[in-house]
Amino acid sequence: MSTSDKTLETTKKSKAPKSIASTQSLSSFVKTICDVMRRSNYVSALQYVPELTWILFLRILDAQEQKAREEAEALGNDYSPALSAPYR
Repeated sequence: MSTSDKTLETTKKSKAPKSIASTQSLSSFVKTICDVMRRSNYVSALQYVPELTWILFLRILDAQEQKAREEAEALGNDYSPALSAPYR
């Protein structure tokens, strides 16, 4: 198993992703993803920028949905996510 596979497997196993609360944590998150993609035989940044953009979009969507779910539960309302299984 390659290092990037191990990193992705570890990320998948974690229960809740770390919050990206500051510019520094966002920078660290992006750098980690770029390092994994570089080790995965990508030739240049032009090849992994679209994937990085998609990962960031999904991360932001997940954070917003978590917040909306918590608010709905606090108010006693039903909540349905934008992406449901098996696409979530």
